Amino acid sequence: MFAIHHNSPGSRTFTDNLVAFLRKMDAADVTHQEHHKEKKEKDQAEDVKPAKEKKEKKDKKKEKGKEKEKVEETTDVTKLRAKLEKLDAKIDDLKAKKQEIVARLLQLEGAAAADGAPPTSG
Repeated sequence: MFAIHHNSPGSRTFTDNLVAFLRKMDAADVTHQEHHKEKKEKDQAEDVKPAKEKKEKKDKKKEKGKEKEKVEETTDVTKLRAKLEKLDAKIDDLKAKKQEIVARLLQLEGAAAADGAPPTSG
């Protein structure tokens, strides 16, 4: 296989070569980590928006909130009926989803009971 050479004053052993290699790898890894950290910090610094932009964004949110009328403040009957119909539609959709889930749950529990195993909680 491999011939084992005895150490001569100027030669390096396999262990010495391995140690040197691992030190280089550690140094390269540290350099890579530092570079990655600097890049991440730079990206975060770019993500920070100026205060003026943040304030404009808050103002837009306030305007959006003002546009929505509260139910108590609404005096238009057609708007209230439209809101009510919209809520009814959402409720019907949720009831349909609930029925699907209950049916699937009963199906799974029935299959588990048929196998003789107790139903699992999940």
